[in-house]
Amino acid sequence: MRQAFYRLGFIIVLMSMIVSHGYPAGAGFITRPLSFQNLTAKEGLSSDMIFAIAARGHEIWFGAYAGGTTLYDRSKKTFQVFTTKGEPQEKDDGVAIKWKNHPAYNDVTVILPDKDRLWFGTYFYGFGGGGISYYHPKRKNPWRPFNTNNGVAKKIVSMALDGDVLWVGSERGISVLDKKTEKWQAFYSAKDGLSGNFVNALLVQGDFLWAGTNGGITRLQKSGMKWKNYGQPEGLGDLEIKALARVGDRIWAGSSRGTLYEYDPPAEAWKKIEPADPLKDGGIYCLAAIQGKVFVCRDNGVSVYGISQNQWDALTTADGLPSNSVFCATEDKDGVWFGTDQGASFLNWIP
Repeated sequence: MRQAFYRLGFIIVLMSMIVSHGYPAGAGFITRPLSFQNLTAKEGLSSDMIFAIAARGHEIWFGAYAGGTTLYDRSKKTFQVFTTKGEPQEKDDGVAIKWKNHPAYNDVTVILPDKDRLWFGTYFYGFGGGGISYYHPKRKNPWRPFNTNNGVAKKIVSMALDGDVLWVGSERGISVLDKKTEKWQAFYSAKDGLSGNFVNALLVQGDFLWAGTNGGITRLQKSGMKWKNYGQPEGLGDLEIKALARVGDRIWAGSSRGTLYEYDPPAEAWKKIEPADPLKDGGIYCLAAIQGKVFVCRDNGVSVYGISQNQWDALTTADGLPSNSVFCATEDKDGVWFGTDQGASFLNWIP
C-alpha cells in the first residue's frame, strides 16, 4: 500500500550534508523528555497512513490513504469515519460509486480549513472519482463533492485559499474554483506559464501565488497575470519542489532531493539552506511554520528549526513518534500534530 502511494510523486531522496550561510550548527534547543499522544487504527483511525491533518478546536480531522477521513472529537474521545460509501452507507455496484453526501474519494491528500467548512483534496487513479469536496457542518447533507474540471482536477496534491478563490493543484496544473458560485473558473498549465504541470505545493502571498512544481517554482502575480519561473539559473539545484512555507516574512521551499531553499527577494533568487541537525540527510515531505519553529517532515523524522534560538534539533521515534516517516505537521492550540505511516501523533508542547 505504501509503495502504491509513493507513485503519487512523494518519493523523496537524500539531502546535502554541508552547513551553509545563515543557519549555523549548534546544540539542540528542545527540552526533553517530550509528551506524545499516538493514535492508530486500533484507537479509531480509518487507516494508519495519515497524509493530512486539520485541527479546529476540539475537532481533529485526519486524511488517510485508502481510508477517507476520520473526525476525532478530542473532548468526547470519539471517532467518526467518512468514506465514499456515504452516511448512511450506500452500496457499491462494483462499477461506479453513487456520489452522495461523502468525500470525493478515499485517498485524502489535503485538508484545508475554511471559515465555515473544510476542503478535502483526494487522489484517484481510476474513473469517476477523485478531485475535491468540502464538509459544511450546517448543511443538511454536509458533504459536497465537485466534478474534476474535465479531468484536470482529479489527482489533487495541493490547495490554497485566497479570499473567494480556491487554488487547486493537481498532476496536470492549477484549477481555480470560485467559492461563491461553486464553479470552476480557470485552469493553468505549463502552456500558460507554469514551470511544470505537477503542482506539489501552493502558497498565497498577497498579490502573488507561489507554486512548487516538478519543474521548479512559479510565481504568479495575480494582478496582470504575470508569470515568473525559477529554476537552476535562479539557484534551484533541484527542480522537483515538494513543499512551500512562509517563515516570518521569508519563503522556504523543499525539494524532492531533500534540499531546503530560502527566497532572496532583492536577488530574485533562491539560496540553499542546509540544516545542522542529525536528520539533515532525510527526504522532505512537508514544511510547516508553527509556534516560532519550522517543522521539516522527513522520511527519517522531523527536523525542527527554532527561529528565535537560530538552532536546529530533531524529533524521532526515540522521542515518542510512532514512525520516522512523517508526512505532515499541523498546528493545534497547545501543540503539534504529525501524520505518519504508523498513525497520527500529537506533541503536547507549550514553549
